[in-house]
Amino acid sequence: MFVKTIITKRFIVTAVFILLAKLVSYANVLITDTSSKDIIANHLRDTIIEEDYLEEKDVVTYVPAGRYATANRLHAKMLDSLSRVLLKYPITDSAGLPYATEWVGTPNMGIRRPNFVVIHHTATNGLKEVLQEFTKPGGREASSHYVIDKDGTIYHMLNDLLRSHHAGDGKWGNTTDLNSASVGIEIVNNGKEPFTMEQINTLVMLLARLKVAYKIPDANFIGHGDIAPTRKVDPSHRFPWKYLNEKGFGLWWGDTTNIKVPESFDYLMALRIIGYDVSAPTSAVAAFKRHYMQDNSGGGMNASVRRIIYALYRKVE
Repeated sequence: MFVKTIITKRFIVTAVFILLAKLVSYANVLITDTSSKDIIANHLRDTIIEEDYLEEKDVVTYVPAGRYATANRLHAKMLDSLSRVLLKYPITDSAGLPYATEWVGTPNMGIRRPNFVVIHHTATNGLKEVLQEFTKPGGREASSHYVIDKDGTIYHMLNDLLRSHHAGDGKWGNTTDLNSASVGIEIVNNGKEPFTMEQINTLVMLLARLKVAYKIPDANFIGHGDIAPTRKVDPSHRFPWKYLNEKGFGLWWGDTTNIKVPESFDYLMALRIIGYDVSAPTSAVAAFKRHYMQDNSGGGMNASVRRIIYALYRKVE
């Protein structure tokens, strides 16, 4: 069943966005009906151009109906507003530079693709509250590309090529805007329980598709706690990173039996090379231990931790 929605006369670009979004599965709960124009203006606050995005309405597109209809309608209008940003001329930027009067558009382009996958746990006991949060306009405006329920069911909430608000402030290596460079995956888990095998099996299949589709390096499958060690701990010390490494996602340190750590070894330098932000050293060590040792004891350092950091550093140097 479908409902008609009038969106824009710029049909070609809108159609491209709708095609890009054809794999999107929508949230399971209705959102409160609010002014679409005000909501979209708020969502566009990170873009340069915001004006005139919902003025022309003479082409019909279709939005799936049902209990998802309100959220889906707002989603489609947001895609339309982004298409208008792409078509805007003359282009303006934050420097206010003068532009030539003649537009010269290059055909040598493509949509930016993700280079990281960031894995989260939801810190909730169930799916419903996650989907309510991710379909609610305003507020924190949190979102994710995928949500994996406890039974392994996956909800694809946003096209992989669009920017989700899942990572927040964080850093990995020299990348400081992970939202713009990554796919976010939320796994329904309160942070105090094991992940289900159904969830992990679904996750492995999803990661395999993402890795191939976007040529994501093995080392670029990371956790939220890795990129934001002072703020986040997800996907918790219970997450099976070693198992994921065996499937080809993320790094692992292997056997350290015969490893001898040099006296001059600088473990903070090594953590920085691995990818961690070491501006808060204790938090960086704690995040490393959660990920690579399934140890939730904090940022304490000892010979065993140094040896594992050294082993992993040797893999990435």
